[in-house]
Amino acid sequence: MGLSEMLRYLEKENEQLASRVADVKDLYRSLAESIRTLSVPFRRSFAPDSGINAAVDPETRKITFYRHDLQSSEGEVQNNTRWLAELINNVYGIRNSLLDSPHFIELKDIAEVRRVHADIRRFLEELHMKNSMWLLQDPNSEAAVLARQKRKDIEELLKERIEPFFERLEQIKIDEYSLRLRMEIREEIGSLQIYRKSSETFDALIKERCNRLGLSYDPQLTKGVLQELEQNDESLESRLKEKYEAVDKPTASPSIRRKYMRVLHRYLARTKDVAALLPILENIYFLYQPKPSFLAKIRSFFARLAGREEKTARKDIEYSYIIGGESIERKTASLEALIAETNQLEKTLLRVRDYIRTAQINKKINTIPVDKISDTIDSIGDTMRRIFEESFGMVQWLGKKSNQDKLARLPESMQRDLNVHLDTIYATIIINNERLRDLSSKHPRIE
Repeated sequence: MGLSEMLRYLEKENEQLASRVADVKDLYRSLAESIRTLSVPFRRSFAPDSGINAAVDPETRKITFYRHDLQSSEGEVQNNTRWLAELINNVYGIRNSLLDSPHFIELKDIAEVRRVHADIRRFLEELHMKNSMWLLQDPNSEAAVLARQKRKDIEELLKERIEPFFERLEQIKIDEYSLRLRMEIREEIGSLQIYRKSSETFDALIKERCNRLGLSYDPQLTKGVLQELEQNDESLESRLKEKYEAVDKPTASPSIRRKYMRVLHRYLARTKDVAALLPILENIYFLYQPKPSFLAKIRSFFARLAGREEKTARKDIEYSYIIGGESIERKTASLEALIAETNQLEKTLLRVRDYIRTAQINKKINTIPVDKISDTIDSIGDTMRRIFEESFGMVQWLGKKSNQDKLARLPESMQRDLNVHLDTIYATIIINNERLRDLSSKHPRIE
């Protein structure tokens, strides 16, 4: 493969990348919506939704940068709201101006995209820092859980789903520039040493050749081309080939199946958290079992001497808790039933995960019907919601004064782990509900 063939290879890579633009535009729409709904958990930091919506322009093609300092949650909210709206407008600006014509994206445009992404990250950092007091005061509240989950989702969208596209595009643009300019100037300049002898004359030549090729003159990239002029074509070709042999991460498919699969994978990622709940629940179950009497201990001792094993009777633990919704409701749960359902959920998650892995290995993932995925999500989601509710009710019940002595016997690390796992599970339920509502509104035929 010569340099001309290598150029054609890069053009083909560019075309393949351009074919993924529709997916990236969808990701930017999701990013804009995720940023907009930050006002839900951080209500005190922003003006009402009507004020945000009035400042957002989904059709804008402009990208603008302003310096903002985020105000505290108790202070003036107008600056916060203005900054939030400007971030959303910049996301729409990228989507509408750059991704509508991906072939015309330049390196300076990619630099602007990175700057927009950096502003989003700075905004998230300051928003959480300014609101850290109430986030830490009640870390298990729905608002705190949703705030952390939204930040995680935005960072994941940027780092894992959107930025790889622009990194790849930048790589192709730089290599195309280097190859095209090299082919134009190598015969006349030949080496960096020759260039240095008459740099002003050669600079004029390079700018003229860039203009002829339709390239924007870039001093930094040109310097790299000059430094590599003495390398032979085979060495350069080998290095470029190596760079592009790495397998790209596929951009998420826009298909309904893959959107549902992303929701399902978020549930499956909680398998370890569900499994970790079991020993904690069993430990609590053990703590609340009545201690056998002295007579029962003697009877058990003589039974073992006679070669028999006498099982100790177990007592189910029922507890009540209060749950708030549209109205406050008192509920009753059984610890034995909670343990059984948690155990069953873990097995279901493992079974579904193995099924999906087998389908991926056999390249049959696209044969799984959407209805089956949707039913699985419903089943897992409903079970996980019940387990969270009853587990959280148990934490509430354990907090009663009458139970403090028992709670003190539960290791501190286990108490902490219980809260962490429930927090993570609840965050998954909240964010998946949001994504499923979005899917249902766009695709009403899929239930």
